[in-house]
Amino acid sequence: MDKQFLELVSHLYVLENQTIQQAIELLDNTHVNALPVISEEKKYIGVVTLKSLIYNRCIDQNQSILTYIKRYKPIRLKDDMLKKAAATIKKYHYDIVPVVKNNLYQGFLSKEDIYHFAYLHFMEKSNEYSQVIDSSYNGIVAINAEGIIFVYNPAAERILGYKKEEMLGKHVSCLDPANGLLETLKSRKTSVGTKTTLNGFTILTNRTPLIYKGEYVGAVGVFQDVSDLEKASHELNIYKSLSQELNTILESSYDGLYICDQNGRVIRVNTAWEKICGIKREFALSKTAKELVDEGWYDKSAALMTIKTKKVFSTMLEIKSGPKKGQIIMATGTPIFDENGELIQVVVNVRDITDLENLKVRLLETMELSKRYESELEEIRLQLHKKSDDIVVRSPAMQSVMELAVRVSKVDSTVMITGESGVGKDVIAKKIHMLSNRRDNSLIKINCGAIPENLLESELFGYEGGAFTGAKKEGKPGMFELASGGTLFLDEIGDMPLGLQVKLLKVLQEKEMIRVGGTKTIKVDARIITATNRDLEEMVKEGTFRKDLFYRLNVVNIKIPPLRNRKEDMEHLLGFVLNNLNKRYQSNKYLSQPVIERLLQYDWPGNIRELENMLERLVILSDDQLIQLKHLPGFLIESGVVTDNITIKGIIPLKEAVEELESQLLKEALKKYKTTRQVAKSLGVNQSTIVRKLHQYQINRDDAEEHDLDAYGHLIKI
Repeated sequence: MDKQFLELVSHLYVLENQTIQQAIELLDNTHVNALPVISEEKKYIGVVTLKSLIYNRCIDQNQSILTYIKRYKPIRLKDDMLKKAAATIKKYHYDIVPVVKNNLYQGFLSKEDIYHFAYLHFMEKSNEYSQVIDSSYNGIVAINAEGIIFVYNPAAERILGYKKEEMLGKHVSCLDPANGLLETLKSRKTSVGTKTTLNGFTILTNRTPLIYKGEYVGAVGVFQDVSDLEKASHELNIYKSLSQELNTILESSYDGLYICDQNGRVIRVNTAWEKICGIKREFALSKTAKELVDEGWYDKSAALMTIKTKKVFSTMLEIKSGPKKGQIIMATGTPIFDENGELIQVVVNVRDITDLENLKVRLLETMELSKRYESELEEIRLQLHKKSDDIVVRSPAMQSVMELAVRVSKVDSTVMITGESGVGKDVIAKKIHMLSNRRDNSLIKINCGAIPENLLESELFGYEGGAFTGAKKEGKPGMFELASGGTLFLDEIGDMPLGLQVKLLKVLQEKEMIRVGGTKTIKVDARIITATNRDLEEMVKEGTFRKDLFYRLNVVNIKIPPLRNRKEDMEHLLGFVLNNLNKRYQSNKYLSQPVIERLLQYDWPGNIRELENMLERLVILSDDQLIQLKHLPGFLIESGVVTDNITIKGIIPLKEAVEELESQLLKEALKKYKTTRQVAKSLGVNQSTIVRKLHQYQINRDDAEEHDLDAYGHLIKI
């Protein structure tokens, strides 16, 4: 990766003798939340943050910034700056990383540039490994846990007769009526050397389940047409070497891979090739394919024949020297052409027909390595340490909810989950519990609105024997006791009677309770999570909910957005719910595109609960596998969304077209939404961006001025 993409910003800094007001003005003109502070001699001192300066501007804006300089360790100007910078950003959560040389300030790296550079590096590796997969002579098909095809290479197109565009995203049953891959996924067992006939071809297939962190997440099949070689390769099996991340494919491939240029000069080999051929990598990289044959390492070369014929060429050859002398291997050369049709490289697959039994172990090691890389990239991108298999997280709003849930799971602070009915508050509560240190103990849930007041007290706090008529002689422990060491989830907390609110507040404050009818205090060790769809702040004003209890419960508030405000999640959520229903009812229903579009247009006032009920009804009542518009209830068939087109008239410079499109989009959004906060949320950008764009395009609005301070407040929260 060329280091020219990682550039220092050297012209932005604050001098140590400048005032708070001067520093704020500098920060207002940047997109970062902090700037370096240097001396007149350009020696680095520390950083000042927009947040601390705004909070203290009311004291004296002409005051020196010296009091508010934070000690923030810089990195040195050297080759491994990217790694150091990424670690520093993660540790201190500032938007910049100062860079010094001999203690003299050189500039700073922005968080955006650091992440962009890492992304370019990853994409470069991904493209390289994609070329290797597409050049493989073996057909490769992989499915996910729902049987949907997500990998289908050109060799599979050639052997099976179906185009990649036709297969990707389709269920594997349309490709393999015998459902071999689905059987592998279901049985969780590897099948090696299975011979079958598909589309008139006799193929030899290896199938293996894909496993990630102990979970079976799909299956992969690697196959080759052996119609012409069936007798000679009776015991030959196709190797499976697909990993979910392309950046590990080359080295994790079970097949030996050997790449040479148009002159036969070896430019790359993998570890499998070294083992199969018994030739060291360092030795091979200094040779041509012809030299390896002439020096007696093997008797013939698939690479030379591919260069000569410019066609795919397969042969069985014998190793003549080295530790693998006498071993028979199969080699297949595949040509790679540039855009002008000129041969530029040859990729050779070599296969040891005696090593099939080690394939499963190698695949598992490859999967672990691939998933580790994926986890590291996910941590940089989302800062989430867990992947939610039971929650659909695609929209920025839900990503924020999940990030907050992960953070609070590490501590025992009281959490209040708010949101409309049906948005999944109980799912978030369960996720917090499962990620916490209390996950090995119980998660006890009680609905405060579903139990009469006279019974709710005994359910929460338990009772002693004989405490009231009908009480058990031996007494009964309450939910607080049962949740000891675990989590107590109080759903519909807004429906709790005022009398019980006092007792609950006392338990939260003193961490101890007394059973109904008892005198002995019992220590309470339960993490409290509450949920409600009511406006508790309004209830506090009306006197129907205690203010002191509200503040005790609302230490951390997680507000789950309604489904209508997280359209990015909808399509994935439809597939997620439908797959679960298909598993539950052992069906294979799927939605037509018009149905998907209609469901995406609907506002779902009942949120996820309404969505689940609607899809369950469609799965149960529809006789066809394909759910169409005619199966939808009347109110959905009649509803629709009409969106005005935003157009550009005529041919104009691209910059002007972009500005015109932004202007029209802002005007349309202001017509629909009342505040710049809502406009920013709908367009997926910061409020400060909306305010700036409105000023830029001189668009009149009623509320922009009153929210300008909120825009700066967003920067403070970063």
